[in-house]
Amino acid sequence: MPCYLGLDYGLRRIGIASSDPDASLAFAVGTHVEGRDGSILSYLGTLISDRNVTVLVLGLPLTADGREDDMARRVRKFSQRLLREFQIEVVLWDERYSSAEADRWLDLRRRPGKEDRDSLAAQIILQSFLDSPGRDDVPREVLS
Repeated sequence: MPCYLGLDYGLRRIGIASSDPDASLAFAVGTHVEGRDGSILSYLGTLISDRNVTVLVLGLPLTADGREDDMARRVRKFSQRLLREFQIEVVLWDERYSSAEADRWLDLRRRPGKEDRDSLAAQIILQSFLDSPGRDDVPREVLS
């Protein structure tokens, strides 16, 4: 069974989520913090190997009207690094409002941290992908 990793890319933090073995549910794995947690490529390489990941689902931050800004361009550049490093499928998935949705979920908790928000946003991005009807036929940008 394929396993998927979902990523919510940020300049300082990257939220990470993983699918279950049936690729039907997403679970927050954690947040990688630049400068504290070592190389993100090394960390992802370990997760990809340990979980037999076949697809990376990377949130593409579009503006509310669907345009790409500077952050979306940074995500595209990061997606190319992932593709070169791991040589597995990388899917760019519209992540509009995933952080806002994560904030709504986290409002139910006392004093959530930024890392909680990032990993939950990654979970929301991945779950959105997993829930898409006939996800293999859904229009998306696939890098390979």
